[in-house]
Amino acid sequence: MSADKIRVNPRDPCAIKFTPENAYIYSKDPVFRMLRGWTLFFLLVCLNVNAQFTDRYWAFGDSAAIDFSIPSNPVPGTSILRVRGTCVSICDSTGELLFYAASPYVPYWLSGSTYKEGYVVNKNNEMMENGDTIIGTTLYQQMVVTPNPGNPQQFYLFSCEVTPGVDQGFYWSLVDLSYNGGLGRVIQKNVQLQNFPVNDGIAAVKHGNGRDWWVVHKEGYIGQLTDAFYTYLVTDVGVDIRPVQNIGRASETNLLRLKFSNDGSKLVSTDANHFIDLFDFDRCSGLLSNPQIVHQRQVTTLNGAFWSSEFSPDETKLYLTTIPYGNNDSISCLIQFDLQAPDIQASMDTLQISLAPYAYGFLKLAPDNRIYLASRSDASDCEFFYLYCDTTYYPEIMNLSVIHQPNELGALCDFRPYSFYLGGHRSYHGLPNNPNYELGPLVGSSCDTLTTAVTGPAALPTAQLKLFFHSGWRQLFVNGQGLQGTRGSLSLYSITGQLLRHENVDIQPPYYTRQWDLSTLAGGVYIVVLETARERLSGRVVVE
Repeated sequence: MSADKIRVNPRDPCAIKFTPENAYIYSKDPVFRMLRGWTLFFLLVCLNVNAQFTDRYWAFGDSAAIDFSIPSNPVPGTSILRVRGTCVSICDSTGELLFYAASPYVPYWLSGSTYKEGYVVNKNNEMMENGDTIIGTTLYQQMVVTPNPGNPQQFYLFSCEVTPGVDQGFYWSLVDLSYNGGLGRVIQKNVQLQNFPVNDGIAAVKHGNGRDWWVVHKEGYIGQLTDAFYTYLVTDVGVDIRPVQNIGRASETNLLRLKFSNDGSKLVSTDANHFIDLFDFDRCSGLLSNPQIVHQRQVTTLNGAFWSSEFSPDETKLYLTTIPYGNNDSISCLIQFDLQAPDIQASMDTLQISLAPYAYGFLKLAPDNRIYLASRSDASDCEFFYLYCDTTYYPEIMNLSVIHQPNELGALCDFRPYSFYLGGHRSYHGLPNNPNYELGPLVGSSCDTLTTAVTGPAALPTAQLKLFFHSGWRQLFVNGQGLQGTRGSLSLYSITGQLLRHENVDIQPPYYTRQWDLSTLAGGVYIVVLETARERLSGRVVVE
């Protein structure tokens, strides 16, 4: 690789230029793999480790994969993928691969095909039964997988279509591994939850109870401003659509992505127009709060477009990549923000710059607590960067870059470009959009229903919702009793289910009171819903 392909930030010596000597090549010798297996066995037995290994196998790019069965010694694997970006994978509690999935590698406007081209692959690297025609175009963060809390053999595969058209919207499909001897079958497919274009950024995080899941996305596409976040609760009874939350700055792009911190307490929103916003996230209520601006829209002072983000393991650093886009068609950057700095925006540090035809892609925190970075090539011997030519093999796409000490500032982060060898396979832009499957409950929180001792204080009385409408004053009096949740929402619906009013509420258990002015409402029957992480109470009120 010539020296002009990588330009190191002169004020930041953390970057190490690629040399053939620092490409890590890991053995797949049978004796080595046997010893690795016995080592893992004795660690589990002797140390009584109960850790989960659900994120231990990554499938991505052009037939690429990484096996993190031993986090301290990841090795390259293989897959049948040839995917530009979007991909997900999940393992069982021992680290054995269950299945993986991806969106198509050729966009419909080049192939002449339909939107429905995503697919699911079983653990034998074969198309899963009924695993074809999953809705989604060939972008980058359009899928996520969550377990079904009600059935350990089932998994929800969420996907979206960002382009306005027939298949626009947000969907789920259901994978059941009890079929075909454990190889699985997609038993439900493309069940629509929303019918508008969804941003290219789905994120998931485990509920504070350590069992259920939250799934989040935003609405939007080019030319439409929106600040609407859509949240879904995955429980043992299915997928529940939650009230829309309008928060933070409005954006107008379909290239917007969401990323949760490793502990689920933070969510960062990154879009191609240089909007970077940071939110607090309540794993009990599923609500965002405390929006902070990490980066303003300053197209003239920063090259390219923000593309991907990742938190350091200790949640004190935020890493982002940019790609050539818009005002610049040649420069890609790796950037670090210090989330503990008095001025987060001012802490921006450009760690590394890459020049065309190579561009940085997605970042992902791995089980070894390092952050891996994929790259793509737009080399001139290819027609378009959705696909590589069979002759396109360069170190930049045959290796992933690695941040070895992501909790550290600047040069101490130990960024090593193109240092993890993929065993002869190639990366594109994407890495698996896997959530932190190993995240546990918020012990001691209001929604911790799994670890709280049964021998604790006596339970509060059964929660009740009492409603009284004063016809003379046109006021509704809301009275909640026996409540345990501390934060939640109060909503008013028409008898047909139309949401008329919604607000977030703070509660001082066991009581909650609220007075609502209903003077603008026509006479009729309405539904009031008071919801916390611990309760969902509803009642009818007649407005005269």
